[in-house]
Amino acid sequence: MFDDVYFSRRDGAAETTHVYLDGNNLPAAWQGRPRFTIGETGFGTGLNFLMAWELFDKTAEDGAFLDFVSVEKYPLSVEEIRKALSPWAERLGPYLDKMLAQYPLRVPGFHRMVFDGRVALTLIFDDANDAMPEIEGSVDAWFLDGFTPKKNPDMWSDTVFTEIARLSHAGTTFATFTASGVVKRGLRTRGFKVAKRKGYGWKADMLAGFMLGDVTEPPASPSKEIHILGAGLAGCSAAYVLRQYGFEPVLHDPNGIASGASGNPVGMINPRLSAFRTAESDFYTAAFALGARTFSQMDDVSYNPCGALHLVTDEEKEKRFVRTAENWGWGDQMKFVDAAEASEIAGIALDKSALYLPQAAQINPAALCRAYATDIPLETAVPPEGATIVLANGAGALEYLPALPIHTVRGQITLVKANAESAKIKTNIGYSGYISAALNGTHAVGATFQKWMTDTNSVSEDDTANLENLKENVPSLGDLEITGSRASLRTASVDRFPVIGEIDGFLVSTAHGSHGILSSLAGAHLLGDILRGGIRSLGKSTVKSLSPLRFSEREQRKMQNKV
Repeated sequence: MFDDVYFSRRDGAAETTHVYLDGNNLPAAWQGRPRFTIGETGFGTGLNFLMAWELFDKTAEDGAFLDFVSVEKYPLSVEEIRKALSPWAERLGPYLDKMLAQYPLRVPGFHRMVFDGRVALTLIFDDANDAMPEIEGSVDAWFLDGFTPKKNPDMWSDTVFTEIARLSHAGTTFATFTASGVVKRGLRTRGFKVAKRKGYGWKADMLAGFMLGDVTEPPASPSKEIHILGAGLAGCSAAYVLRQYGFEPVLHDPNGIASGASGNPVGMINPRLSAFRTAESDFYTAAFALGARTFSQMDDVSYNPCGALHLVTDEEKEKRFVRTAENWGWGDQMKFVDAAEASEIAGIALDKSALYLPQAAQINPAALCRAYATDIPLETAVPPEGATIVLANGAGALEYLPALPIHTVRGQITLVKANAESAKIKTNIGYSGYISAALNGTHAVGATFQKWMTDTNSVSEDDTANLENLKENVPSLGDLEITGSRASLRTASVDRFPVIGEIDGFLVSTAHGSHGILSSLAGAHLLGDILRGGIRSLGKSTVKSLSPLRFSEREQRKMQNKV
């Protein structure tokens, strides 16, 4: 790439130590710090990250946490990374194996991985000029990689230098293998003290330095005990994730684990599809990739990455799906197929074209909640006075935040016995409803959408409606025998996007709607970032779109426009 090399052919690990670790005065710089953040331009093979992780693991104090955020426009595959790092397999093997076990789908956007309860990698697959303005947080040390300015000028643009400065504070250090005048001027004009140092190997010089200004004390560590209201997907995923970041979560729910909508036996794992790439679509992309690497490592949750076909049921949907495939940049993870290819993928006859997602999946939401909540205390009483509280209790959040514009939606799923034809289905199939691939001889068919109803008793009319919708869109299946059904209330917002963030002294994770399996997990990581003050796991635009403050801000803008 760019007619350059990822690291020294003599010894890439030694080069990383000399340039980036020693250049940023590591490990001394993180001693006595509860949290330390490294930013990197150009992830490449991940060697710099692995070396920093190894050093942190061996030298940082107990309880300290390392954030590492890195941008990569051209992500390598798992196989390419393993091959490139084979010379250091013995030394870095344990770290490399853990990283590659969580290595994300190569789709654009933010990808968060947490290792050993003390290291978080935020890997952003995108052009640095687009990605870096979306990073939110504070960086303590920079690894400025990404090839030389002559080879890759876009990595050393005015935008990149400006964003490096924005994300830095007084005392933030940097190091880079290049001694280019472009880099010297770019950093000096943005407040950095820049000095030449002896380069590694054949390179005579390198640059290192720090941002000028008065250094302030790092913020105090947050309270460890977090009380979470609600033990459905939102609450249990929050508990699961917060524990990864070193918190001590406690669940509160008088009805126990997964008593509401999260108690369904089968759930579809799909992103919410839109025609264009937006802050909202970036959220579902991040959540989808996060779910794929999280659920695949969990036991007893009936995770089945069987793929999904989203059928084209009208002209508007066809336009949207074609644009989705064109604009989201998912490559081979998303494909528009005609009816013949859709039939071959599904294993049954289909008369409609479709958008195919090979990594889409199904899971047992109730079992997932139980897995999330393993070894997490569960209480029925309300949290103590002055506790840090997460409202993850669906519409129950209105008891604490009555102005939040959220509401319930009743949905009923129908369970049917697989027949000779439906048993051939190899993927989930979506239309204006869905049918899952069979699990233990049973399909889930869903789901009704009734904002006007709050009764959670199953009704036969809804089962009939679900099966008639299925027959209309997938007529080849014939009649199916109903074996059960379940109705519950989901929570949604007025703009049909989750509500995740901080407001009026509370943390909130609610309104996950029909994509809650994914959105609750991604939202849990964002809550963890807010609590610990770390680099955000999602882009700035996405965080703003999720914020519970967005509704009042919109009203304020409307009032201003009227004046």
